[in-house]
Amino acid sequence: MTMPWDLKYWNSGEWQVCDERLKDLDKAKITYNPTRRELFAALRRIPERDVQVCIIGQDPYPDRAFATGYAFSIPRQYTPEHFPPTLRTIFKEYTSDLGYPFPDTGDLSGWISQGVLLWNAIPSCRSNQSLSHDWEEWSWLTKEIVERLSEKGIVFAFLGAVAKRFLQYVDITKNEVILTSHPSPRASRFSQTPFEGSRLFSTINDKLVSQGLKPINWRLHATASKDDLPRTDMVGGKILPNITGAILGGFQGNTVQGSPA
Repeated sequence: MTMPWDLKYWNSGEWQVCDERLKDLDKAKITYNPTRRELFAALRRIPERDVQVCIIGQDPYPDRAFATGYAFSIPRQYTPEHFPPTLRTIFKEYTSDLGYPFPDTGDLSGWISQGVLLWNAIPSCRSNQSLSHDWEEWSWLTKEIVERLSEKGIVFAFLGAVAKRFLQYVDITKNEVILTSHPSPRASRFSQTPFEGSRLFSTINDKLVSQGLKPINWRLHATASKDDLPRTDMVGGKILPNITGAILGGFQGNTVQGSPA
């Protein structure tokens, strides 16, 4: 099987360990998320050269029906009343930040096609057991992905404490970095840098523009006109206040602003 991206990880002992563990689960008929076929869907969907934004979450949805291989994205057939709480939090911020109506689909492929890598720091979990695959061997994969993208000069958004483990591998002199809590309702309530009120989407676009890159059209509709593009008139690199009164954790140059949750 051809593996996505040209990573040293695929020839490493760490990948061999993860591969064998997953095969053992398959033999024991123990389910994990996402399916083996979708495990690296996020990397297969977008070439490394096309990534402009990397949003890193924790691990897949524990409900196997929602796990797609893309962080936070769910299958298109689910309607809003079935959205998982984390996705609902994301969309509440989306509507608050951008003024768009609440999406009727949780399929985020429209973002991916514009250069947004939706990656989980831990690519798999046992079904219904979050953080069950928090294996050190997986961390080597995410480490290499972050290091490779850091060489390009992009916008990173680390959502939650698990994602922030990989902040150390970003060259902050070349990249823009945003830090918030994980968008699960509980994490956002107890964080010093809550996801809610972070203005994540407009802030990403502001940082893209400051790097001379094209902003993302976040609107989740089948068709979107140029008029749908969010405004990008904020001053590059400024810290944006949250509606909760906390500070959006971000980086500008070598200066750390805000602290990981």
